[in-house]
Amino acid sequence: MREARERVFRACRKNGVVFLEIGTQANIVAKLDEGVRVIAGHSEAAARLGSSYVPLDSWMYAAFDRLEAIGYLPTASQLVRPWTRVESARLLAEAREKMEDEVADEGTRAGAASPLLAALDEELLHETNLLAGERNAGAQVEIIYARFTGISGTPLRDSFHFAQTLVDDNGRPYGEGANAIAGVSGRAEAGPFAFYLRGEYQYASAIPGYNATAQQAISATDGLPPGAAPVFRIANRIRPIEAYGSLNLSNWQLSLGQQSLWWGPGRGTGLVMSNNAEAMPMVRLDRVSPLMLPVLGPMRTDFFLARVGGSRFVRLGPTFVLNGDVNHSLGDQPYIWGFFASFKPTMNFEFGLGLTTMIAGLGRPLNLQTFLHSFSSSGNAQPVEPGDRRTEFSFSYRVPGIRNWLTLYADGFAEDEPLPLFYPRRSAINPGVYLARLPGMRKLDLRLEGVYTNLPGLRHQGFFYFNAHYADGYRNYGQVIGSWIGRQGAGGTAAATYWFSARNRLSARYRKMVADESFLQGGWLQDLSGHVTWMLRPGIEVSAMAQYEWWNFPLLAAGTRSDVAAGFELRFFPVARLRAATRQP
Repeated sequence: MREARERVFRACRKNGVVFLEIGTQANIVAKLDEGVRVIAGHSEAAARLGSSYVPLDSWMYAAFDRLEAIGYLPTASQLVRPWTRVESARLLAEAREKMEDEVADEGTRAGAASPLLAALDEELLHETNLLAGERNAGAQVEIIYARFTGISGTPLRDSFHFAQTLVDDNGRPYGEGANAIAGVSGRAEAGPFAFYLRGEYQYASAIPGYNATAQQAISATDGLPPGAAPVFRIANRIRPIEAYGSLNLSNWQLSLGQQSLWWGPGRGTGLVMSNNAEAMPMVRLDRVSPLMLPVLGPMRTDFFLARVGGSRFVRLGPTFVLNGDVNHSLGDQPYIWGFFASFKPTMNFEFGLGLTTMIAGLGRPLNLQTFLHSFSSSGNAQPVEPGDRRTEFSFSYRVPGIRNWLTLYADGFAEDEPLPLFYPRRSAINPGVYLARLPGMRKLDLRLEGVYTNLPGLRHQGFFYFNAHYADGYRNYGQVIGSWIGRQGAGGTAAATYWFSARNRLSARYRKMVADESFLQGGWLQDLSGHVTWMLRPGIEVSAMAQYEWWNFPLLAAGTRSDVAAGFELRFFPVARLRAATRQP
């Protein structure tokens, strides 16, 4: 692996590429004047390498988060995910370059980084060889896994109205009793092309239906017919988690298929784009490796157009005439398009701007006119609504004096406003703090996050994630595409992880949400959970989780209820590739 890294460094320098540490504006301009066209170790050949994306639930993101927090990833974006595997290898090379002159003593940041880099070296060896000049051609099975989760007591699965027991799990179903999944994923590459498929069998128990009072309140709040409340039946199905093909042209990767996105610095939740709901089929254009800009530094961009699933109702015209019924999905489902751009003026500060808009569907074709109309400034006072629009602003900042210890960040989004930053009284917010290591305990980190959609004084309660035209709201197959906090909630998470090694970890988390009494009579939920992941041997990993939850939503039940969830997962990582990569002539 050391030889592969050295080949990467030689290849990059041969192509006139330097490892750039983003500093002052003058430093950036000086580097640009030297003719640096590609940043931080990405050779000209790498700009044409097709590569699949690292799944959002991969262990690698937690490792990269820690490396970035202690100062080893000056060009990494914490606001736009997923990353490709080749981009991850580039960032690994960047971290190795910064570490070359440091001594990995027990108490230094290099000491904390060394085991993370060693594990990433092993995971990304193939991509590191690609950066060094190997041919990009081959295929392999990535992971085979099975998971069982048992839930005792009545869980919750409806954050659009109340709350969720299991969150940010790719929209997988679950219920009271036994729940199981078994899946496999694989990837293939051929020059600038890449292909990825992850599918699984899912079984989930049912959840008791809502009582008549709750159903009536939901119908009145959403303005929908009786019987429109969610029903959580037994699930027994085969489902794609992600499936797409992509083409990389000079670091711009165009992909088509089912994908999950995560925008923003939060890790306990994502306000606008997260994997809380199922992945959506989409066309996506992503800047996979940052583009260097004067003053603004490395820039990452992400654009997508996706189709929503499971919508049953839409209101048409200026009088919002309801169409649809409780038993069938609409024949013409809505679409969502979105754009996010992140900028990193210094290695310690990153900010991003985003926009999503739900358009088309029943009564409105998907065409260029519909897309351009979504930029209209006239809002809903039109015969045809321009779309359900949301804007996002986020930032991440490593605090001076303790930059290798403490990172502050926040994410905000607004409904139908140009920028959350200028409309704080109409914007949801997700602030957080990350301590990459604690004094005297370099293997322990701590992350604290709050999340808030319960803004006082708004004319309509349940304002966030709701829309008068798209009556099913900001959901995909019934799950909120953004945050589990829901439409009128406040809460947050506190999570700590002890790193025995990069792959062996023990985590504990506390989560709380409180819904305002003005929305469906309010209520609250709290849970405590623990999670352990351990590599039994190379290629075989086990994980286990346990969670105790207690909740009280007066519309659902009298008094406080509780449930216990426990799960076990076995993962197998094959190492053989269908075709071994060979060096380019």
